[in-house]
Amino acid sequence: MDAVNSLTQRFIKDVIPLLEGHVGMLRRARIVISNAPDEFAAQWRALLEQMDEHSMLRRVGGGEFMQDATSVLMNGLALTLEKYLERVAAWSGDLYAKGLDFNDQYALWQQCRRALLPLLLREFSAGPELTLIFQALDAQERAVMGLVGVMGIHGARDQLTQGVHLRSVGRLTGGLAHAMNNTMAVIVGRAQIVEEQLTNQELREEMRSLQRIARGGAESFRQLHQFASERDGREVTRVDVNNIINQVIQLTRFRWRDDAEASGISIDIVKDLDVVPQVWGYAALLRDALVELILNSVEAMPLGGIVTLRTERAEDQVAILVIDQGEGMDEVTRTRALEPFFTTKAMGHVGLGLATVADIARQMNGALTLTSAPGQGTTVRIQLPIAPPADSPVERQQARIARWASILIVDDEAQIRDIAARTFHLRGFRAVAADSGADALRVFQEQGPFEVVITDLGMSGMNGFELARALKALNPKTIVILMTGWAAEIDAHKMRESGIDRAISKPFDVDHVIQLISEAFAIQEKM
Repeated sequence: MDAVNSLTQRFIKDVIPLLEGHVGMLRRARIVISNAPDEFAAQWRALLEQMDEHSMLRRVGGGEFMQDATSVLMNGLALTLEKYLERVAAWSGDLYAKGLDFNDQYALWQQCRRALLPLLLREFSAGPELTLIFQALDAQERAVMGLVGVMGIHGARDQLTQGVHLRSVGRLTGGLAHAMNNTMAVIVGRAQIVEEQLTNQELREEMRSLQRIARGGAESFRQLHQFASERDGREVTRVDVNNIINQVIQLTRFRWRDDAEASGISIDIVKDLDVVPQVWGYAALLRDALVELILNSVEAMPLGGIVTLRTERAEDQVAILVIDQGEGMDEVTRTRALEPFFTTKAMGHVGLGLATVADIARQMNGALTLTSAPGQGTTVRIQLPIAPPADSPVERQQARIARWASILIVDDEAQIRDIAARTFHLRGFRAVAADSGADALRVFQEQGPFEVVITDLGMSGMNGFELARALKALNPKTIVILMTGWAAEIDAHKMRESGIDRAISKPFDVDHVIQLISEAFAIQEKM
């Protein structure tokens, strides 16, 4: 093998002394096989055919596979022990990549020994020689299966490393998305200011178009952050399945459209979404599951094709179907496809995708079924229970527009706080800016009163939650609105505990914020 990891090297070094005293007898066993190769192969094949029909060994146990096995396990003994063991380790790694786990490889070795037994009994009479040959085979088994275990550990370590890598990427993605969201907030804010000062209707429409584009970009970054975040959607809630599907299609567009076109193939996604009720579960986990299914479908269509995402109501459940026009699976592969670590893909795939999706369905009290056949594509069907009826919403009075309020804007990024202050000033509000929590408390007491405080969440020194508690202590009637890139993530209980009345996402729409302020005033008047 080109590169042997340090764990494998250490094992090989430690196991060589175990085999050194048995090399002569093992090479004699090799000669026995070479004198009757057809008989040995026939016996081995017969033993494999007696195994369970779903056994992976039966699936791969063709003539070429058996020749490779014989070459590695027995003929490789013509090499030095170190080279022989390195060859066994590399071969075991290939078997893991093909879907043969430790138990499969152990069964392979056992069948090899059983096939060899009649030849050995014919070659060696009962006595010391036969004892020595079996002792040699026992030593070989310990060495070989030890290496198989080491390669399994090596693979598991790679999987864990990949998981750490993905978590790191997720954290970096969240940071990047937050930074880009702030940039979009500046673009939207400046466009709003320019729009307010224009009288030409065409130019005003251009500014509105710019705002829509920037908000669309911000929404894409928000979805990317939600997908990367470990916290988002991990609480049980009502989930709009069709909305999640639309998000996932956008998240995976780079793979099914851009990458496919770069490879010279065409892949399209077709939506066939029925009007279905909400389900009860985990939004982020369902999003993860659908991303996995779409990427699986894309990989199954190397020549291109169509992936159909369908929703339908099935009595008291909602069904989500992901249908591809890929290569499909034979019955043996289909029955094992949901097993953890089972994969028919090349090295680098750990075989956890479909197993994880099935586990997500179970966590949401649902189920996953798989339908596939060679040349007929694959259909994955997830069925999830419908959420119980929601409480009837309290009828709200039409909120009046509060143009007279005095507003304090708090953000440690100069462009965002200044643009927000200018935007509200143009709408008729008194707007003052502060660059930190401590500065906000000073301004609040020296330049107040302020009916409304709009504060960023992530600030050095005093964050938005801490500032809200301090402001409420000074004036419980002050309306505090939290301004953050990810308002949907904020825990409602923590908001109430901190005295925060509303949360808005950057970039915000000034009319939406005015409406929230008006609603907050209306609620105060009723108290």
